Amino acid sequence: MIALRDLQEKIVNTRKDRDFVTDPLKLQILLTEEVGEISAELKRLWSDNYPPFSKERIANEIADAFVLLSALASGFEVDLESAVDAKFFKADSQRKWATANKKA
Repeated sequence: MIALRDLQEKIVNTRKDRDFVTDPLKLQILLTEEVGEISAELKRLWSDNYPPFSKERIANEIADAFVLLSALASGFEVDLESAVDAKFFKADSQRKWATANKKA
């Protein structure tokens, strides 16, 4: 398994080799498009108007979104591993979450 920091670097290098866009605005637009594709796949879970849900398709869309999010983070020299650890595991661990123990 590859460390998140190494994966982020590999994504940057591969995107650079493929001459993909690095402009933050364009990356955000592409990321938004991919999140929409995740939503479109999820809609297949409850709507009979579309072909059946596919785990493979949603995995691909989530991967695309992750790659773009990683590229956006790298463009601002944000180490995702450190940022997630600092925000989600440390800072957010001190918050009181009103919904944390409620069942949907």
